[in-house]
Amino acid sequence: ADTGAVLWKTDVKNGERDRNGGFGGGVAVAGGKVFVSSGYRSMTALDANTGTVAWTQPVDAPIHGAPTVVGSHVFVVDVDSQLFAFDVDTGAQDWTYRGIAEPARVMRASSPAVTGNTVIAPFASGQLVALSALNGQSLWEQTLSRTSRTSALSEVRDVAGRPVISRGMVFGVSHSGVLSALDLRSGQPKWQLPVTGVNAPLPVGDVVFVVSKSGELITANRDTGQIYWTRELNEGRARKVGGFLRFGRRTITPQWSGPLLASNRLVMVNSYGEAVAFDPKTGVAQTTLKLGAPAYIAPAAYNGALYVLTDTGQLICIR
Repeated sequence: ADTGAVLWKTDVKNGERDRNGGFGGGVAVAGGKVFVSSGYRSMTALDANTGTVAWTQPVDAPIHGAPTVVGSHVFVVDVDSQLFAFDVDTGAQDWTYRGIAEPARVMRASSPAVTGNTVIAPFASGQLVALSALNGQSLWEQTLSRTSRTSALSEVRDVAGRPVISRGMVFGVSHSGVLSALDLRSGQPKWQLPVTGVNAPLPVGDVVFVVSKSGELITANRDTGQIYWTRELNEGRARKVGGFLRFGRRTITPQWSGPLLASNRLVMVNSYGEAVAFDPKTGVAQTTLKLGAPAYIAPAAYNGALYVLTDTGQLICIR
């Protein structure tokens, strides 16, 4: 973490099974193990010190999201909207839950959220399902969906940003235009806002920060949903691309990932290769850092540093 020196390297691919390629996946660390989900249709546990494989479990469909580890279970959702609960020690599959399968989804991936014995699982259908972590029994279900007649893309209902559990509430946002605050025990909505998003909401104190797909940073009251302010992130960032001479050119704006609150700043990265820090009280941009490549994964904070993974496979540490 201090120098970026490689301590070990392990390949989780099965040469014969995975000869056709794959992409996506993620990692989680707990109890001296690194848990790796893979677009190569596998779930693997490695020793955190040596990289030695502790166990590997094949699954039927690729996994594009990172796993979540709590207690004796590691939870992960595949692209066919199936949630798996694996035993952290043996890799045994304790239970599964299948959500409603969707033919169209966002090319981002989400992870389950867990608190106590409750798992909140997001699915491409727009479902948020609360399950018992012990046996997978369904506790409640809500669908974050708001179909718009003006946009066919609103039919893609995917909850692509990880749901967040905070102080007895579940916050989730869907691609079809619903930001919702739900009661953790009953699943009943406390409030909803028409926000289309693919990033996880960020509840902090008495507010919730969320970035819309169109590039707005929105700050709302966590208890009532009242919007305090919005900030247009793409102001001055529109670019003309493509075409020949001046014909057929189109305007693009960056895709944003985040936010993360660190050192009293809201930090986000974007597809233009920028890491930008914003004032959490006003939304005013304070610092911009060029990364040298697009970034589509929200940064992570650890021990006074930010870590950003770019689309070219470069890991960058920012002090």
